[in-house]
Amino acid sequence: MKTKNLFFTGAMALFIFFSVNIKAQTLDSYGDMKRPANIGVSDFDNFKNSCFDIYFNSHKLDKELKDIETNLTKYAADKSNIDFNSLREDIKSLKAINESTKELTAELKALDDKSETMAKNAKNIKPKTKAPKAVKNTNSSIKALNDAKSTLKSVGENQTTLLKQATELLGDN
Repeated sequence: MKTKNLFFTGAMALFIFFSVNIKAQTLDSYGDMKRPANIGVSDFDNFKNSCFDIYFNSHKLDKELKDIETNLTKYAADKSNIDFNSLREDIKSLKAINESTKELTAELKALDDKSETMAKNAKNIKPKTKAPKAVKNTNSSIKALNDAKSTLKSVGENQTTLLKQATELLGDN
């Protein structure tokens, strides 16, 4: 009886673990880019995951920025109905986006410096059977990194403009 309960508990734990991992994998896409599967070589898998983390986080910041921009446009159109608490929260969010952008840009720079080496080494990976997938994953990672670079640049510029606009709307309140 104890063996049966232990087996059942272990099976349930594995089911929950795999269910959570499957769900996490389906959330790892944005637009046309999806995070490729790991190849089982830690250097390449870590590089790929770091690149795609920055890619997804940069787009998350961009979406947050667009939501704030919608709020500010609404406030600018009807200044008599500004929700000043919401506006203050938007300003806090804009400042947090600025900090996150700086952090992601620093991480991106480090990965960008590493990308050329990773691309060269992908062809020579051992075992050789993993080389084609390593090359494909590395190229996808570099593409995600380049997209994140342009997205973060845009987020940084728009954040500055929106913070100025939000501060003006807040005025003396």
